Amino acid sequence: MSGGDDYRFNPEDFDGDDDPTHGTVDRAPLVIVGCLGVGVALFLANPFVDPIGVSGVEIDLAVVAAAVFSVGLLAGSGAYVRQGRVRLGVVHAFGAVGWFLLVVGTAFSSMAALVGGVGMLIFGAVALLVLTLGSRG
Repeated sequence: MSGGDDYRFNPEDFDGDDDPTHGTVDRAPLVIVGCLGVGVALFLANPFVDPIGVSGVEIDLAVVAAAVFSVGLLAGSGAYVRQGRVRLGVVHAFGAVGWFLLVVGTAFSSMAALVGGVGMLIFGAVALLVLTLGSRG
């Protein structure tokens, strides 16, 4: 184990008669996966739904999806840091900032924000992979 940053699902943890409402439930993965699901649904609905008008500005659902991804990763990041899983929280924060930069880059047609967002997403994905593979040994 590498300082509590183990990021694996163990089915045997759910065997038995324990009631999860009486124990500590790790909400970070639930928030992240929930926001990911909503974001994917918004992204897939984008071709079939007209853009949303907000203060006279038309916003595609794909942009809203990226914002939802960012919020989910940021909430998960905070939850992981509070649990003492700082490295995992920082990696999720990189993903949150990456998705946020994609939203900003799209909204303001900023190539620098788009490139920065993609770079942060790639870095976050690689760092998560390293943390995951490093915790197996």
